[in-house]
Amino acid sequence: MTAVPTDFAALGGPSDIEERVRTFSTFAPWAQTDPAGAFAEVRDHARIAHSDEFGGFWIPTRYEDIEWVARHPEIFANAEALIPYQKTLPTKGIPLELDGEEHTAWRHTLADCFNPSVVNHFTPQIEQLTQDLVEKAAQEERFDFAPKFAVQLPAGVFLVNFGVDPASLPQLLEFKNWYVREGLTADSPDQLAKATTPLLDFFQGEVDKRRSEGFEGRRDVISRLLAGNYQGRPLTDDEIINASFVTMMASLDTTTSALNLSWLTLAQRPDLRARVTDEPERIPLLAEELIRYQPVLTTARIVTQEVELAGATLRPGDKVLMSWGMAGRDPEAYERVDDCWFDRPPHRTLAFGVGPHRCLGMHVARRIIAVALREWHSRIPNYRLDPDSPPISYYSPVRGVMSLPLLIGKE
Repeated sequence: MTAVPTDFAALGGPSDIEERVRTFSTFAPWAQTDPAGAFAEVRDHARIAHSDEFGGFWIPTRYEDIEWVARHPEIFANAEALIPYQKTLPTKGIPLELDGEEHTAWRHTLADCFNPSVVNHFTPQIEQLTQDLVEKAAQEERFDFAPKFAVQLPAGVFLVNFGVDPASLPQLLEFKNWYVREGLTADSPDQLAKATTPLLDFFQGEVDKRRSEGFEGRRDVISRLLAGNYQGRPLTDDEIINASFVTMMASLDTTTSALNLSWLTLAQRPDLRARVTDEPERIPLLAEELIRYQPVLTTARIVTQEVELAGATLRPGDKVLMSWGMAGRDPEAYERVDDCWFDRPPHRTLAFGVGPHRCLGMHVARRIIAVALREWHSRIPNYRLDPDSPPISYYSPVRGVMSLPLLIGKE
């Protein structure tokens, strides 16, 4: 049985394992301290479990079952991508909440905005942004990595990719944080509109600006969407704004969390820091192991036709929790599963999903993480957690860290 180091009953969870499984979710207060351990407990209990939270949902716990669900979109729809589901826009999010031929067509339209050649084009700017942030960190003895680096870098890269003035960063983050506070708890169309309007107006302004300045030949996302087409017709402003909004919400927090959780690991493991510092040519591979070891993302699917999965009968309308990150902690898929092992034999991670809904921005995210690891450790090889200010972490559909104080220059 997988070792579970945390006493979840002592943290306020039910004393009975059956009851903990029935009340499990990414928001369970008792699971916040050790999400990987909490999910391992569910996995040890059942290959596919069922929680009664948020109206009930299934939890496939094995790598192979999560992958199988993802590769059968004709059975498992993506229309409600989170549990609990909260509508984020007046219309379905492009392409996240679409399925079938409509989703395929939109993926085709958007793919050229995020392919490796585009990432290579913007890499010098990604490197410069990273170097500037690293230099600021190097000037401090105590540095809160989460707000000062992990939030700033993905958001700054987002502006570069979308052709937005870097001076707009504080405004974008303000609007985004307003939406997270107000929109994700909105219980009426009016409240949702109030929460989303600042961001939608922000993107409308960028579309108008690009149209007036000229967008032909430019490689940023908004320009490419203005020059592109969907099934042979130009995109409407509403579609461009929708796709921009969804991309922002899907990319910023996930990449921020991956950075925070990677540095949380490295700050406690001088042996791993030394490997990153001494083997810069292997950083892309080392980054994959950090991403596997520290699970970030959980999404959801809706069953559209009756199906048997791991001995359970799932019926139309049932919800399925898709813990992509936790698939990387499946002991049947990986050896030394609970160790961050930089010499791990190559093994494909599900951290960015798989199947038709695989993360569109994975090439950008991987580049950000790799550049950050290289630039930071070439300048700041030594750092550790501040014993007087422990990290503040959380578990939700996007697991992460709100505060990560580091002592710079300390072994």
